[in-house]
Amino acid sequence: MFSEKVKQILALLEATSADIARISDCDKSHISRMVSGARKPKVNGAAAWRLVSGIYLAADEKGRTDKLREIIRCESDCSAEEIKAHLMKWLYDGEETEAAKPQSPADKTPYRAFGEKLGAAMELTGLSNIRMGRLLNIDPSYISRFRSGLRSPKANPKMMSDICITLTERAASQGKLSALARLTGSETGAPTDRESVFDAVYEWLYSDERTDETPLVQGLIDQIGSFSADIIKPPLTFEEAADEDIISEDISAYYGLAGLQRAVIRFLGNVFRRGKKELYLYSDQNMDWMTEDPYFRAKWASLMILCVTNGTRISIIHNINRDLSEMTDAIKSWLPLYPSGMIQSYYCRLRAGDRFSTTLFLCPGYACISGSNAVGTENESGMYRFDTGEDQLIAHRIAYDELLEHSGELAKVHLAEDIGNLGEPDVRSTAVISDTLSLATMPESTLVSLILRSGVSKSGLSRIRAIWEKRSELLKQMAENGTVYEYAPLPADEELFGGTAGTDIPGISVSYTPKEFADHIRNIIGFLETYPNYRLCIIPETAFENIRLIVSEHSVAVTRLKAPYLTIKFDHPDLLRAFNSYTDRIREQYNLDKLTTIHRLERYL
Repeated sequence: MFSEKVKQILALLEATSADIARISDCDKSHISRMVSGARKPKVNGAAAWRLVSGIYLAADEKGRTDKLREIIRCESDCSAEEIKAHLMKWLYDGEETEAAKPQSPADKTPYRAFGEKLGAAMELTGLSNIRMGRLLNIDPSYISRFRSGLRSPKANPKMMSDICITLTERAASQGKLSALARLTGSETGAPTDRESVFDAVYEWLYSDERTDETPLVQGLIDQIGSFSADIIKPPLTFEEAADEDIISEDISAYYGLAGLQRAVIRFLGNVFRRGKKELYLYSDQNMDWMTEDPYFRAKWASLMILCVTNGTRISIIHNINRDLSEMTDAIKSWLPLYPSGMIQSYYCRLRAGDRFSTTLFLCPGYACISGSNAVGTENESGMYRFDTGEDQLIAHRIAYDELLEHSGELAKVHLAEDIGNLGEPDVRSTAVISDTLSLATMPESTLVSLILRSGVSKSGLSRIRAIWEKRSELLKQMAENGTVYEYAPLPADEELFGGTAGTDIPGISVSYTPKEFADHIRNIIGFLETYPNYRLCIIPETAFENIRLIVSEHSVAVTRLKAPYLTIKFDHPDLLRAFNSYTDRIREQYNLDKLTTIHRLERYL
């Protein structure tokens, strides 16, 4: 009877044993044995609750919760936990069963995640987020995000160590070294010296963390969100960066590190002075020539900024050998120039060789610096040609175009006026992480009310309304063609009634009134009920300040929500994998069934 009821439910949901196993995070063979009747778990036991929870979540995922309620004879106003209890009773109704001790399927392994472990250690040592932040000299909000699982310190090895030092020293001052050691899982007779306890805490906090590249993702997003609107200012004047004796040279070859640096100053100085409009850059040699001498780097950076602000468009093929850290470093190094809209960055799909390194800096119609040297000889005896002949420049352009033919775009920059069309209507799954409810789910009446209070002109109103229409339609298309997960925190009452609950309206700063927020919440509930594949995942706080992150299997879009307003899109496979890994982890922590989500939203009505 039990197995027949399980089969009946699976048929109703059009779900398989594999679906239930995936959703309930257990082995497929366990579910298959329950379906076949080979195993009947004890009522209210852990295995039974995993099955019940998996069935309920499958119904929620497929938009068939109403059908499930109907078959198990559960009232329409039941909560998620009440539906599960009814399902448990229905599955075992009329059968003789050996009851197990009631156990909730939501019980977690103690301190399984980094955030839970950190929170337990802080509670043991009496550390609040504020006090911990002061001891580490970081904003307490970072500690809060660590504890909630939205962030990880693994992008910053020094911070990882400082956290453990702080916990260890705090425990030592309170005579709790043994208690802290026991918390990490050490047996009776745990070490009590600071060094051993530090090692135990470090291993306990970080050993079970995933080995994916989530910290690199977080570091890249932070960098995009943090640079200033006026960052494109050269550290040196043109005269300080480009010595007149160098830029007026007439030399056809340069040698070694000093020679390459001199050739680059001559090259960029004349590109700026002559007002040239195109630069094509490629180099796979060691970058010490540019980075080791801070004074030369300041000259290089100043001349690059001067060229860009003078209207020079730059195409650069980065030297990336499928290493995500190299990739993020390459993107970060050029971020200050991205707001200009003059940078096109690529990655070459061909692997660089280990025998020779190549450098090619081309300005059509003026000159090209080129070098091909045995790896390791570049700084001492490497030779770099400085060609200005028309035939030579044509040959260099053909070589560059051949590399470009085997390259993909690493980062595509959309300036503020372009970002209304971002998104993909036909993807299987899309994750959107932002610091407030999305513009796409806002009702039109609320949008108009907010804009009118902000004092925006009629033309501004028309522009924002057009963006709202595009985003709303796009969200509907994505929810019809795939699954959409939107992640956002909900404001505290102090924010909402204090007039500081911000909105997602682009380009203006305006806060919700309680009524406007309630209207937006009401519209989201309607959206949840209308579109089975739409999910709102409520996160406890903002994941990234002034950033919206859109992640799908095809692309990643990182949008700045403050000046300079821009979006950077990525489609490199390794970046996509890393970003999707991050959003998957957040979904595992915060994705709730729709009924529970709606009940949490209704408190704002």
